Amino acid sequence: MQFIYHKNCGDKSIILDKNAMHHIFNVRREKHNIGDVLRFANLVDSRIYYYKIVNKGKKETLLEYVDSSIIKHKSPKTHIIQAIVDMNEFSKILPSLNELFVQKITFFYSDFSQKNQKVNMDRLIKIIINSCEQCGRMDLMDIEILPNLDMVLENYKNAIALDFNGENSNLTLFDSFIIGAEGGFSQREKILLANKTFSIDYPLVLRSITASLFIASNKILRCSNNQDSKNSTIF
Repeated sequence: MQFIYHKNCGDKSIILDKNAMHHIFNVRREKHNIGDVLRFANLVDSRIYYYKIVNKGKKETLLEYVDSSIIKHKSPKTHIIQAIVDMNEFSKILPSLNELFVQKITFFYSDFSQKNQKVNMDRLIKIIINSCEQCGRMDLMDIEILPNLDMVLENYKNAIALDFNGENSNLTLFDSFIIGAEGGFSQREKILLANKTFSIDYPLVLRSITASLFIASNKILRCSNNQDSKNSTIF
């Protein structure tokens, strides 16, 4: 684990409750003796905070601020606009999308979405926080829900949609990518997306969640290549 998330990082002292203690000391097996220093982050200000354990009881642990340092990451501003699919399946790839620096995911109900699928925001945010703790990402991915494609296009006029019959495009020119549900887009949605689609040079038809991973991976690879050409790296 790269750090521990705590929303009150920056305060002179922070407290871990019983649940947090179990997660950190028993599940994560972090140091837990008086005087030990642990790394924390609030996923807001790009800082690692160092706190020392000063008092440990059965129900809570008190830590005092020691120091902090800024951690900066260079990353693409990838925005995945994902038609709602099986959310149990999508949640399995969420840590990977987080590791690939996807900045934002917008869920929407497409004409082919299963309308009984619900987005559990609390569960998704918990998955993202756990992923950040593991991979070291310092900012929290944004999550939003929109009712349909019409609202997506109203809010994100520069977004383009993956359509296997679309035109090949340079993905570095775009940040927001619309991914349809299984089966792609309905005829009504295709009319809405006229002149706003792109294709990829790939012989197979991808599942919806695989397409999201493909876009995120492609964007970060191109970002890395651009940085390498400037004698730099993505981090």
